[in-house]
Amino acid sequence: MEVMVVIAILLLIVAVMIPATTSVFQLRQRRAAKDLVYLYQQLHDEAVMRNVTFRVVYFIDEDAYKVEVGEPGALIFSDTEEMAEYKQRVTDRLKLMSEDELKEYKERRQPFESLGARFTERFELPAGTVFGGIYTPQYGEMISKDSDDRDGVLLGIDVGEEMSHGKMEQRRVYSYVFGNGFTEHTVVWIVDEDDPTDGFTIEVEPMSGGVRLHGELIEWEDSYDFVPEEGPDLPS
Repeated sequence: MEVMVVIAILLLIVAVMIPATTSVFQLRQRRAAKDLVYLYQQLHDEAVMRNVTFRVVYFIDEDAYKVEVGEPGALIFSDTEEMAEYKQRVTDRLKLMSEDELKEYKERRQPFESLGARFTERFELPAGTVFGGIYTPQYGEMISKDSDDRDGVLLGIDVGEEMSHGKMEQRRVYSYVFGNGFTEHTVVWIVDEDDPTDGFTIEVEPMSGGVRLHGELIEWEDSYDFVPEEGPDLPS
């Protein structure tokens, strides 16, 4: 009888603890998602005031990200093919350079740099929370841990950097915020490590730079719903 009472008490404790644990993980996910929303909002305002370009660097395999700052005229691409063609042209040109020419090229470039004191070096997602996927038009699809590298084109690094470091050590996905108020269209999934179908969506609109937080996973194709199907009628 005493054993049955003990078992009943243990079952009751487990029944109470499981929902509480689930709630804690959901709070962690929501907090991580809101932190990213606030970050994009802050970067948008800072970029306009300082006339610089920020980029958020997502370390897709490590569930971490950081912010870098660069020149206002940074180059992004409308699709994966355009990015691949540009990288191939620059890579072919770099192969023809001598060591002195390559050194001069790297010194002349204005690479993105970490922000130092204003932002931490890296933001880590809380335990039990991971990136379910990240989308921008440059990659043409939702990038996740299962995405192929495609020889460094799909998940790339700065052109020229691979010439000195060889194979990438960390796969990175970039999202840009420009000084003219334009933000690259970005969709980020933050999900439960044990249930990749449960999580939040951060959606960054390109024209306004507005950031929306959804309590569910939104496909990147559906995130274009804010774009009207037809343009306004203009007087002739």
